Amino acid sequence: MFRAIRVWAVLAMLVGSVSVGCSSGSNGKPAANGAGGSSGTGAGLTGGAGGGSGTGAAMTGDAGGTSKVDCAALPLPSSMDDIVATFEMGTGAVLQAGGRGGGFYIFNDGTGTQTPPPGMLPPATPTDRCGSKYALCTSGKNFTIWGAGMGTDLAPTAGDAGMGAKQTYDASKYKGIAFWAKSNTATSAALRVSLKDKNTAPEGGQCDAMAKTGAKACNDDWGKGITLSSEWQPYTIKFSDLAQAGWGKAATAFDDKAVYSIQYQVSQGIDFDLCIDDLVFIH
Repeated sequence: MFRAIRVWAVLAMLVGSVSVGCSSGSNGKPAANGAGGSSGTGAGLTGGAGGGSGTGAAMTGDAGGTSKVDCAALPLPSSMDDIVATFEMGTGAVLQAGGRGGGFYIFNDGTGTQTPPPGMLPPATPTDRCGSKYALCTSGKNFTIWGAGMGTDLAPTAGDAGMGAKQTYDASKYKGIAFWAKSNTATSAALRVSLKDKNTAPEGGQCDAMAKTGAKACNDDWGKGITLSSEWQPYTIKFSDLAQAGWGKAATAFDDKAVYSIQYQVSQGIDFDLCIDDLVFIH
């Protein structure tokens, strides 16, 4: 059984106020009705799932009851400071630990439909993966500009009620992130996992938030494409694996000392129904 960190009472003490503010969307456009921008046009989505495999691991059925999941493949870290979110409170809140704050948000380009909708702290979805009670899920279709996704800012915002300016988060003591994910459809789903740093986020002041594309455009974030299967799988993405898609302002390297957010995006033209769980930093 995954650690006692999953106990609700512990999470209740750690989960504080959650901010859902507006920021730039794809190619410098406002994210329609929602918070948090994303990398967009030209973001190549390629397969390349990470994650380890356990030996002698306990196996459990997922929510469908027919598949098997290697529960030991990605255990929760021993330190709460390394855990971003487990969703065990039944919402998209993150653990207010390790100097982090905020919560998950939903975002899209405004052309299709997405559930949950942007503009609110999304509810989590019941699951039974390896003792986890909830995961964060989103579904959508008919997006035609740059797509849709979900993400979380990492540092608490400056100002009252969590609605002030976004701040950078120093993640330099970590080597990357890891999480569980799955597609709820029979076909595999292409997903780009991105991290915004001071070079790519409009708030960083290093790019032009008004440019839609080109040598000065913001939101060409550092990311990696993965392919989700219809069963829960662990994924590990190291900072050294990250690369820009190449359609916006280029930076020399990912700045792990000045990170704004972690985002999961599906490109335009793709119908999706996916879930993530147990997002953590890795050393």
